[in-house]
Amino acid sequence: MSIKTQIPPGITNALCFDIDDLAYSLSMKNGVSHSSEYLVEKETYSLLGFLDSLNLKATMFIPGYVAEYFPGLVGDIAAAGHEVGSHGYQHIIAERLQQKKFRSDVTMSKKKLEDIISKEVCTYRSPSWGITARTPWAYDELIEAGYSIDNTAQPDLLKHLGRSPTDMTPFLYKDLLTVIPVTSFRLFGNAVPFNGGLFCAYIPIRAQIGYFKSLNRKGMAFNYFCHPYEANPEGVNRNIWKCHSLAATLYGMYFGRYRYYLAELAKRFRFGTLKEAYGNFTGPTVSVQEPCLVSASI
Repeated sequence: MSIKTQIPPGITNALCFDIDDLAYSLSMKNGVSHSSEYLVEKETYSLLGFLDSLNLKATMFIPGYVAEYFPGLVGDIAAAGHEVGSHGYQHIIAERLQQKKFRSDVTMSKKKLEDIISKEVCTYRSPSWGITARTPWAYDELIEAGYSIDNTAQPDLLKHLGRSPTDMTPFLYKDLLTVIPVTSFRLFGNAVPFNGGLFCAYIPIRAQIGYFKSLNRKGMAFNYFCHPYEANPEGVNRNIWKCHSLAATLYGMYFGRYRYYLAELAKRFRFGTLKEAYGNFTGPTVSVQEPCLVSASI
């Protein structure tokens, strides 16, 4: 039986990828240089071929540094029919950048991507889910920079915005920015992210499928993501010891597993870009005008 005939008609779910280079991300996080070639180009081209074999389209969140080093890759992603979104420029979280540098970072990223694909880029996801209760100004800066969609909001940020941490319903921030919450799971009364990446790396695929089916039966789309190196690792990212880093080695023990996960999910669910999954959202419009004044320790 073909993959197409196994997928029931109905809800489209969002498939996303953060087009990061592992060695670069470690360098930005730790402030040290890792002697490793950038593998993001090879890994992403491998991923694009894999997605094409499954007839899948996705939203690709691309950092500005990747666009700077590999503009041809960005053009090929867009030419293949995937949605290009911004992942910041330097892959540094908002709290570390602070407001002025964050503004510059998200503006530069947007312009760089638009110059390459000759098309507006209006969708954003923060590196490392780095918009939090400690950066209440970040969404205002995204609006000012011209973004209209964000897919960063984890449960803690939802709580800061005055919403239930378990509510995955898209909503408007100040009537200008559509916030698409991260898909989550209720665990011991708390909401935890459940949308791929490290969050689902060690969750059996049957358990993932069961939960996502329950969401679709309720009429809810889910969003799912990973990195190219989690699905199609190349070079040093295939090795047991990665990037001369114990943290990277422990983090990357599951690299390659998402190739199997994605293939299994594609047999059972309909996937598309964030805009395709949530663009026709017809639930009650809820507008958040100002963040609630809550403790930054959420």
